[in-house]
Amino acid sequence: MTRLFALLLVIYLAWTLATLHREETPRARPSLAVLLLQTPLFFLACWIAWQREAFSRDLVFPVSIFCGVVLGHLIFCVSLLATHRVWRDVLEHLADLRALGAFLKENPDLMLRFFGVALTEEIIYRAAAQPLLAEWTGRPLLSIVVVAVVFSLVHRHFFRNEVAQSAEFVVFALLLGGLYYASGSLILVVLVHTVRNLESVFLEYLAKVEELGGEAQAQEVIEQTYSWRASEHS
Repeated sequence: MTRLFALLLVIYLAWTLATLHREETPRARPSLAVLLLQTPLFFLACWIAWQREAFSRDLVFPVSIFCGVVLGHLIFCVSLLATHRVWRDVLEHLADLRALGAFLKENPDLMLRFFGVALTEEIIYRAAAQPLLAEWTGRPLLSIVVVAVVFSLVHRHFFRNEVAQSAEFVVFALLLGGLYYASGSLILVVLVHTVRNLESVFLEYLAKVEELGGEAQAQEVIEQTYSWRASEHS
C-alpha cells in the first residue's frame, strides 16, 4: 500500500509537470485524469495517516486549533512582508481583523472549500508522504525538504508566479513540514494552510474593490472565481 501511494504520487507529479502548458482557473472542474490520480492517492494517504495515528484527539484539541489560526495569520503576514515589502500595509493587515472577519462572514463557502483543500493536501503530503519518506530514509529533515519541493511543484501557480513568490511558497511548504514534524498535529498545519489561502483571497478581494470601484463588484468576481455555487464544485 505504501509503495502504491508513493508510485501514484510520483505519477501525479510527473503528470502535473507534463501538462503545465494547460491554462486552468480556480473554478475549472478537475479533469478525469486528476480525479483518477487524486482519489486513490487521497484514500491511500488517509490509510497511511491512520496507521501513523495522525487522526487523534488532537484534531479537536482547542489549543491546537487556536495556535493554528493565530500562527496562520502571523505566518501569512511574514510572507506578505517577504513578497510585498511594505511594512505599513503588512502591519495594517496584521491588525485589521474586523475587515477580514466581515469578508469571511460573507463567504462561508470559501472557508469550507479552502479547509477541505488544505485538509486533503496536508493528509497527502504532511501526514502520509513526509513520515513515510522519513521512515524509508531515516532522515526526517530530508523528508521535509523533498515533500516541500514536491508539494510546490504540483501547484501550477508555482511556475507562473514571480521568483520571490515561488521562493516564499517553498519556504511556506518547508514551514508546514517543520511544524508537522515538531508538533505531530494535523489540525495545526491544516489551519495554518487554510488561513493562508483565505487571507490570500481576501487581499485579492481588496485589490478588486480598488480596481472595480465597489465592494459588490469585487464580491461578484470573487464568487465567480472561487465560490462552490459558481463553480459547481462538490
